[in-house]
Amino acid sequence: MDFSIKKPTHIFALLVLLFTLFLLILFPILSFFGAFPSAQDIELSEPLIMIGSIITIIIFIGTPFVWYLLVNELSIQEMLSNLKIKKQGLDIALAWAITIVIIMFAIMFVIGLILYQQGVVEEETTNIQELASNLSLISMLFIVVFQSTTEEIFFRGFLLDKLNSLAGKEIAIITTAILFGMAHLSYGKIYPAIMTGVFGILLGYIVMKTKNLNTAIIAHILFNITSFALYIASQSLNLESLIL
Repeated sequence: MDFSIKKPTHIFALLVLLFTLFLLILFPILSFFGAFPSAQDIELSEPLIMIGSIITIIIFIGTPFVWYLLVNELSIQEMLSNLKIKKQGLDIALAWAITIVIIMFAIMFVIGLILYQQGVVEEETTNIQELASNLSLISMLFIVVFQSTTEEIFFRGFLLDKLNSLAGKEIAIITTAILFGMAHLSYGKIYPAIMTGVFGILLGYIVMKTKNLNTAIIAHILFNITSFALYIASQSLNLESLIL
């Protein structure tokens, strides 16, 4: 079913979507420019980070669910199909995911070298310290696995599909990547947000290529787990890491 401005349930679904975009995208932008406190301005603690992560996970899952239920009137199975979450092709999804993760780290390494030559300090190019220094291993893995998965459900599953039907593949990939990067401005740093946006293009591309959201979910989780492991194991080597 198409969206209709005349239906109260459709208006409610639209308001939920707009609220999500404000909370997870516009709010980080305003925080970056000082209108609201960013992660750098707040004394972070593990309970605070975990509460924020759980709320974010609920929003990322809940928004597509509300839209698909009230506007498109889909069953759970039809929702999963629209999101391109499927059991088939996991081997191909894994192969694509590993390939994209290698490309992502190569891009990050090259850009990191360029920024280093320009005198940009490492603290401005990564957001992992704020998380790793305040979280236990279990909490970090929870965020890496579950928040990464729900981010992909919202950005590369729900939004990419809707924008693709409205404006085409290229605009959908670029727009969701920009929004994905903007959502990470809540850390108060521009370079991680830009890199996240660049990686969002790659993740959007592989979803369109494979027609399987599992590809992006696996790539996202692999990238974050590898970044976290590198940060923990190799801080003395001054390796740059990033959490999407």
